[in-house]
Amino acid sequence: MAPAMGLLIHRFAVLARRLKASPVVSPRTQEERNERALYLSTALMGVPSGGIAAFFSVFLARLGAAPTLISWATSAPALLLVFTVIPGAAIAERYADQVKVRVLTARLIRVSFLFCALAPFVVPPAYLPLVLVAIWTLKTFPDAVAVPSWTAVMAQAISPEKRARINGTRWALLSVVSALSSAVFGWMLDLIAFPLNYQVVFFVSFLLSSLDPYFFSFIKVPPLEEVARTATRGLVSRFAEYLRPVVHERNFLLFLACTVLYRIALNFPAALFSVFWVNDLNASDTLIGLRGTVGNGVLVVAYMFWGHCANRLGHRKVLWLSAVGFAVYPIMTALSPSAVWLLPAAAVWGITVAGLDMGIFDLMLASIPGKRQPLFAGAYSMVANTCIFLGPLLGAALGQATSTGTALIVAGILQVVTTIPFLFLPHDR
Repeated sequence: MAPAMGLLIHRFAVLARRLKASPVVSPRTQEERNERALYLSTALMGVPSGGIAAFFSVFLARLGAAPTLISWATSAPALLLVFTVIPGAAIAERYADQVKVRVLTARLIRVSFLFCALAPFVVPPAYLPLVLVAIWTLKTFPDAVAVPSWTAVMAQAISPEKRARINGTRWALLSVVSALSSAVFGWMLDLIAFPLNYQVVFFVSFLLSSLDPYFFSFIKVPPLEEVARTATRGLVSRFAEYLRPVVHERNFLLFLACTVLYRIALNFPAALFSVFWVNDLNASDTLIGLRGTVGNGVLVVAYMFWGHCANRLGHRKVLWLSAVGFAVYPIMTALSPSAVWLLPAAAVWGITVAGLDMGIFDLMLASIPGKRQPLFAGAYSMVANTCIFLGPLLGAALGQATSTGTALIVAGILQVVTTIPFLFLPHDR
């Protein structure tokens, strides 16, 4: 017994020494300090991911909101972002310190969580769903500046050689925190009276996620190069002139063309899931929380798996395989005979969405040039959010014309068909 205990103590000591010497605990370079800051910032983003973001549409469904209104909770911010993200990128490019820009805008976004938590105290129940959707939409204004500035920071904070490993670890960390948060919040929702239970979840999401900008502020990147301003007059002319570099970047345009239809199909069932969980399967908040825990728990392993596959197969194959696999998720959900089947469906979601995240994000970064990252990130976001706007509205319309289950099955079929253009994406291996 004594030798075994001594061996165990020795192994713990070795592990402790390795942990202490790791770049995360004892960073030696600025890149390693950036890595640590990204991990801490990402971990705090996991709280609202498993909290207000996971349960916002569920709250609307329990308030009796129609599927169309629930779809606008996704579509309205996306539509507004279509028109604001390019001006937002232009605003971001006016400042050399992109970290500071993202920190300020992230703090403004977090305030919307607080407003959602306080709204039930002052808004009559009949108008509460509409007001909540309005608050959720208004956070798009700071988000329009935060998205391109965050992308510009990510392009410089970590070298391309380390980006896949660090992003895989970062996303895995996000999944762990999201999984734990989803389980705790789901359990809490069934313990506290409605609607105070959701208000508590939204307030805790605000409180802890407010630390995300604090840790992000420790990232150091080179100042953004000043963009030459033209004397062109007229709003349309200035807009066209600003977008001119995008029009001439062939690889970027090819990436957008090959993925745009899939992005619409991917978002097609976005507003249908919560309606199906609440109205068709009568799922409890605890089970919905466990569903998030299972999905995010599987994500942790899936990010490592797809990261390994990306190095061997290339990101295009990873994107195609995960996209086809993801189509199983809405179909499996629609065919669930009871709420407990949401758990294996969530596992399918976790396995496949990790590959989608990795494939789309890395292929997008590979398609943009080394300069003007906020501009290209804004253009990408504009196209992506057009798809996020259209998809849920089309899905909700089909769900009302047929049934929620039928619309989910159609969504899965569309997701498979729209992967065909991926064949024209450039090989990265």
